[in-house]
Amino acid sequence: MMILEKVKIAQDKAIKAVAKNYNTLDYSTKLVALLNSIYPAENFNHLSKYDLHKLVNDTLFENHNGEEILKYKLFECYQKKQSIVAAFEIKVKNSRVDFLTINGNTTSFEIKSELDTLTKLKKQMADYLLAFEYNYLVIDHSHIEKVKEMLPAGFGLWSYKNGKYRKSIKSELNTNIDPEVQLSLLTKKELTFNFPEEGGAINRILSNYHQETINYNFKGILKERYKGRWQFLKSNHNSIFPIDLQFFFNTNITPNDVYY
Repeated sequence: MMILEKVKIAQDKAIKAVAKNYNTLDYSTKLVALLNSIYPAENFNHLSKYDLHKLVNDTLFENHNGEEILKYKLFECYQKKQSIVAAFEIKVKNSRVDFLTINGNTTSFEIKSELDTLTKLKKQMADYLLAFEYNYLVIDHSHIEKVKEMLPAGFGLWSYKNGKYRKSIKSELNTNIDPEVQLSLLTKKELTFNFPEEGGAINRILSNYHQETINYNFKGILKERYKGRWQFLKSNHNSIFPIDLQFFFNTNITPNDVYY
């Protein structure tokens, strides 16, 4: 094996380790250590905390094919659409959908990057079909042949290659939603506020409301829950590095308080 090839393999391994160990709240000392693991001959001690964050993010965005990249690209697809509220990492039964958009409809997006396995995929897709009206699998192009045979009826498919998404299969309206699963995704406070006569009790809501009404309320509740966080992300996205997008969605901390 040639020396340059060995160096490339070692660097790729270091980049994967940095992606695993990087935290948006890392201090300068940790950021320098992460960068030195990739570029051992370089001296980064003169860089500001902001510049260190930027260099880590740029390095990962250009050289790492993890789900953070695909999430950021999804954000870019939807952040200019005024009527849409979106969210990251929504728990559904024993699964957690990567990205969800809410407007007149709910649309889930399950991401499988180049680095992800497909072991849990069938279970995940089955769970999302119980809760959302439209559903998409978002994959790195390397998975495309394997997943086509795994897609449930009505599930859509996006593939990601060379920095761009391509919609391979369009999702169809899901008619198998389970209102009990939808209600289980809501907090007791949300249930009580939106179904006051039932005291937030799921069994009473199921007895007294049609599925269509529950679905309508479910969309409104999720939109209300996430609209502030989503708006914060849209308003501050020019100050947020792509790899850190979900951290700022979850926390709504001002980027300057983290990067400086």
